[in-house]
Amino acid sequence: MQNRGNTNKKLPLSGFSARKFLDKCIETPQTALLGSTIEKEDIQMLIRTNEGLLSPASFHVLPEYKTQYPHVVSQALCNLYAEYNKAFRPLVEANREFDTDYQYCMKPDATPINAWVQIDMVGLPDEFLRLAAHLNEAEVREALRGRTFEIENSLAMYQLWECIFSCGNKNSYFKKHFRASLDNLRHKFRRKIALLAVTNQKYQEMKESEFGKKGKETVSDKEVMKFSGFDRFFGPHEFERYLKKNNGQCDYLLYARASDPIAKLKKPSTKINIPLLENDSIRQTIKANSLTLNIDNPAWGTGNSKRINDTKAWMSALGMSYDVHAYEDVETHITPPNKKNEFKTTKAANKDLIAFLISQGIDLTKIDPRGIALHAKPMQASYGCYGHTRGSLKNAKFRIELKKGLRERGPYVLQPEMKTPIIKNKTGGQTYTYIDRNFFSTDGENYRFMGGFRSLMPIDSVEAKAGRNHGSKYTVWAEIN
Repeated sequence: MQNRGNTNKKLPLSGFSARKFLDKCIETPQTALLGSTIEKEDIQMLIRTNEGLLSPASFHVLPEYKTQYPHVVSQALCNLYAEYNKAFRPLVEANREFDTDYQYCMKPDATPINAWVQIDMVGLPDEFLRLAAHLNEAEVREALRGRTFEIENSLAMYQLWECIFSCGNKNSYFKKHFRASLDNLRHKFRRKIALLAVTNQKYQEMKESEFGKKGKETVSDKEVMKFSGFDRFFGPHEFERYLKKNNGQCDYLLYARASDPIAKLKKPSTKINIPLLENDSIRQTIKANSLTLNIDNPAWGTGNSKRINDTKAWMSALGMSYDVHAYEDVETHITPPNKKNEFKTTKAANKDLIAFLISQGIDLTKIDPRGIALHAKPMQASYGCYGHTRGSLKNAKFRIELKKGLRERGPYVLQPEMKTPIIKNKTGGQTYTYIDRNFFSTDGENYRFMGGFRSLMPIDSVEAKAGRNHGSKYTVWAEIN
């Protein structure tokens, strides 16, 4: 367990950067007493089996294994979050259709506000956290900048994050801070806050996975508040009826869940109807009352720069990725470096790619850029691992999959493949690889850490071998605060 306090004493890095020290810690396997795993079955959620059947969800938790970030780490992540909000300014302007768009998501200086985010990053080993407590914030922030997978502005699974680490009647760290952030917005704007699923498919998925409801079962306002903290849950048809009954006016602030259904994530050519957003008047109403910067006009096709839903277009502005709009952006025409780490290239785009790789701390005097392990992700309308591809530019399969992804899903973002740490539990002997997922909120002025979880994946699992560490039946959860 880490000491949350910080000291005024700053330690020198003795010739290596904080990021290199983090990498060294990640590459060193750990052994620790994590305690026994328990199965938590008191969360009212349903999951679909491989056969398509619904069953109650259960989760594996390490209740004795808790990680406390020193203040400087949570502060560094808050500052990255603030940079993320600023990077949304050109994205919001490109997405703008109406004067009233996102009026509840803007500071007076027009800086966009993503009120809540989830930051997915490499797991932070104890040794790094101990040193980080004695570093200045800027050093820690730069270490974490280069080891962040992405920042997501559409939270889901509220009940899971609130309850998975709860104990008796005592609220979890996340629940206390998340509910307080909702109350602050209610007080600020004197309005209730509703969840809005913009497609029927998303509405049904949310009913099952977040409220434990099957088929035509409904979710009462009381249940919505109990399990999510929001005041109401609208599906598209219910929201249309509400507007009609209320003379077209919306009295709620809206937390829009606009992500594509899983069927489309798996097969991007799948056609889905979004009548709620195809109606200009209703779309204008949603954007005017939205607390989320994620509403697109369905007429905007794949790759359109106006699209903002589930976007990763902000990542290059934060120095976290390299944008790939066409395969020519990564096509290799590079000679080996000279002693000054300089490359001769025949394409300007290669110079940008080389500069990005060097900025990530990669010593290109020791490795051919074409042999570096890379991770490519769709830039728009994607979450989870859908559409991701991994490999090097020397690898024919990677090149083929990237070209296919660019055709089917639009632009991509590219990052060096990041290693994740390994830890062996002295209790039982299981070995895991892990990542950290952390939650934050802001009102535009104050940025707050809401806690997080360590997602541990057994190294012998199918998911770990495929380089995927997202919530699955193999995942073991541990608390971060």
